[in-house]
Amino acid sequence: KPAVRIQADLARLAAYGIAMEDLRTAIANANVSGPKGSLDGAQQSYIIAANDQIAAADAYRPVIIAYRNGSPVTIGDVAQIVDGLENDRTGGWYQGTPAGIARCTFGISARIWLTTSMTLAPGWRWMSMMTAGVNLTIVSDRTVTIRASVRDVQFTLILAVVLVTLVVLLFLRSLRATLIAGVALPLSLITSFGIMYFAGFSLDNLSLMA
Repeated sequence: KPAVRIQADLARLAAYGIAMEDLRTAIANANVSGPKGSLDGAQQSYIIAANDQIAAADAYRPVIIAYRNGSPVTIGDVAQIVDGLENDRTGGWYQGTPAGIARCTFGISARIWLTTSMTLAPGWRWMSMMTAGVNLTIVSDRTVTIRASVRDVQFTLILAVVLVTLVVLLFLRSLRATLIAGVALPLSLITSFGIMYFAGFSLDNLSLMA
């Protein structure tokens, strides 16, 4: 994640007689996020709030830490300020080779199966933009269990239809009753899924259990 990194120059801090705590306090005060005041009316009162967080390195340089001999000492005078990362001591390797990790997360309403199929498709555009010599490897795919669950449900539904039809045939010994059961069960499933499709419902673990 991007972040502004302030690298203090200890020699300059000592020359100005400024402690590290003074520098920390100046940075904290420059990023205070809180109410700035209020607007009072006859019946209502509104609180004025603003986010004062500084997101760019250049904006930190003029922040005043203290005054020495009547002149302000700014953060830019005693530190080097750069746009960097929150943690620059991390790295990625895959099977001994330096690697970058791309993590794909899904929203609540995302159709995970369809989204995953599109994202991992060989001809998808972000894969075609990769330069020569760069290989893409799927290290972890959590949709495998979801696909397995869907296959299990499909097998269970088919097996249930077959078993019910066989039970009707064995106990009633009526071809007509067996035919009615054999047609009614798949038809009810098709109708249920059809209503779910037009109602905008997706197949998830909850709906499959139902």
